[in-house]
Amino acid sequence: MRKLNFKKYLAMIALWFIGIGATIGASIYLANHEGDEYDKYAIPYIQKAVAELSEWDPEKAKALMAEEVVAKIPEEKFSRAMSFFSQLGALQSMEEPSFNKAFIDQQTDIGKQTIVEYDVNTHYEHGDAEINLKLLQKGSDYEIYSFNFRSEKLTPQEEK
Repeated sequence: MRKLNFKKYLAMIALWFIGIGATIGASIYLANHEGDEYDKYAIPYIQKAVAELSEWDPEKAKALMAEEVVAKIPEEKFSRAMSFFSQLGALQSMEEPSFNKAFIDQQTDIGKQTIVEYDVNTHYEHGDAEINLKLLQKGSDYEIYSFNFRSEKLTPQEEK
């Protein structure tokens, strides 16, 4: 009798470990494939959009953005931002955009929207930059909801 209880105990522990392993495995799989449903349309759009943003023309940049967002951006402030980003120089190359996360039916300042976030590493004439893009999903199309450039070239350097 005692031997039977011990076997049941071992079987329960084994099942517990299998359950934990399956949960961890499923989580890793889902995390690695979460962006796959967006990549087909988002990545080509991002590649085109980054090339156009990198011309540093405020009007071309606005044409890529959702109308609702553009309407809320002060003209002068946006032009100054594009001028500031232009310190990077001409776009030399970009790496494959990487999916960050999706905000499905997220409440935004323009209502409930699905926003997909990507990062793309870029190489410019005067330095490298990471661009964070939040894209507003409109069916299988996208428009830029927001973007930001992170680069050492754009960060004030302390004198030594």
